[in-house]
Amino acid sequence: MWVIREVILIAVISLNGYKLRSLLTTLGISIGIFAITLVFTIVDSMQYSVSKNLASLGNTVLFVHNWPWKDNSEDWFKYFNRPKVSFSDYQRLKNFLSNVEGVSFEAIKRGATVKFKKLSVENITVRGITYDYQIIGNYNYAWGRYFTPIEVEAGRNVCILGFDLANNLFGSKDPIGQYINLRGQRLVVVGVLEKQGVSLFGESKDNELIIPYSVFIRNFDITQRKIDRVIAVKAISYEWVPKVENDITGIIRAARGLKPGVEDNFSINKQEALMKELANLFRYLHIGGIFISAFSLLIGGFGIANIMFVSVKERTKEIGIQKSLGATRNFILLQFLVESVILCIIGGILGMATFGLIAMVAKWWLSISKIGLEIVFSLKNIFIGIVISIFIGILFGLLPSYHAAQLNPVDAMRAK
Repeated sequence: MWVIREVILIAVISLNGYKLRSLLTTLGISIGIFAITLVFTIVDSMQYSVSKNLASLGNTVLFVHNWPWKDNSEDWFKYFNRPKVSFSDYQRLKNFLSNVEGVSFEAIKRGATVKFKKLSVENITVRGITYDYQIIGNYNYAWGRYFTPIEVEAGRNVCILGFDLANNLFGSKDPIGQYINLRGQRLVVVGVLEKQGVSLFGESKDNELIIPYSVFIRNFDITQRKIDRVIAVKAISYEWVPKVENDITGIIRAARGLKPGVEDNFSINKQEALMKELANLFRYLHIGGIFISAFSLLIGGFGIANIMFVSVKERTKEIGIQKSLGATRNFILLQFLVESVILCIIGGILGMATFGLIAMVAKWWLSISKIGLEIVFSLKNIFIGIVISIFIGILFGLLPSYHAAQLNPVDAMRAK
């Protein structure tokens, strides 16, 4: 025990004697640890935020679409040419599905222009929905309310605004009861959604206009390819999801006249399937981050090795004196190895401290910007940073320490 205490004391005294050199030496390790902590934290934060966004969809919700939630690069043409889900598909599911809380149909038109008096807002997403849309999404409102069943079924000229759209059109004025203009048609505002921010999928309901589906088809040609369509089905519980999924498949296949053995020309997407795809993506991101950070650590490690060789050369006479007084090779080796490890630990702490300050600023900025990314601080990443620092100190300090331990005491004492 006294040996460890002694070598630590000698290492601290040595580093204290060369403060500026020790500080500059740690910068390489600091940058490397900063890089690897940054990469791990970004990937963890993305994974957490994506999981949180997907959880808001609910694990009992199934989305029927022509595109599957997976890598479509190889089969892009096949999925592009699939028929989009139709309102008649929705009606069949609505009439024949059991064990569900709701079935909704929505048509989506991007790039629309919405006006209020002389003000206009462009590039708005218009969403035409059926009544069960609220059951599927469970949205909260800053002002007003959701549509009534009569408003949806009768195709009343009512609308719900995203938070930013309402702010751009009305500012601080109460938007409820005001009339906006969409393609020459007047719509009365009955609700405004709470601000949601931009999700990691690049989507936001803050710049959306939501209208009943029957109002939507009066304004837009539903047969246009650029108008997207999706059916959402919410099962009564997770246990019923497989049964509901099978029923959806049977109903739509029968409606489209698909014979046994013929591949489905539609996809039923679930939160779980997307999470599996994303898990593989995040795994690759972790691996890529490790390789990128390894270069920074490698450069920092060579800096440590170089400065330790310089330290051995400068203290050659001191090593000779220690050996002449009975210091063993193991004691000398451990002495320089501990010095190398301490340098790396200091560098690691500086790197993580710098990252911590930047991450706090980033977290504050993300919170006020309402961007759907949440910074996740992980003790695991801090532990990994410390372990890597120690490993680098041992790996790159071993050769200089071994060189010091092998010096002949007589030759060392004669060194200039």
